[in-house]
Amino acid sequence: MSSSPQRPERRAPASSGLEIGSMARDLTSDQVGRVMAHLSGRVYLRPPGGGREWTASPEDLRPISASESLRARVAEANRRAVRGTR
Repeated sequence: MSSSPQRPERRAPASSGLEIGSMARDLTSDQVGRVMAHLSGRVYLRPPGGGREWTASPEDLRPISASESLRARVAEANRRAVRGTR
């Protein structure tokens, strides 16, 4: 029997409220990220403006509101703009 690599789940467990593509706050690092995948009981997130993915336990994450999501994306755009002018 051959072992196949684990594939990320495309849907979050129904109770988590963290669907692929939704935004969440990691309470351990106070970072906001977009949910990219669920694998082996971990959630993979990426910063709103792109960047290095990180993992978190589902119990350390909470979904954020649309206004919080917009705030995080604007802050990231501002950081990129400042870096581009220096």
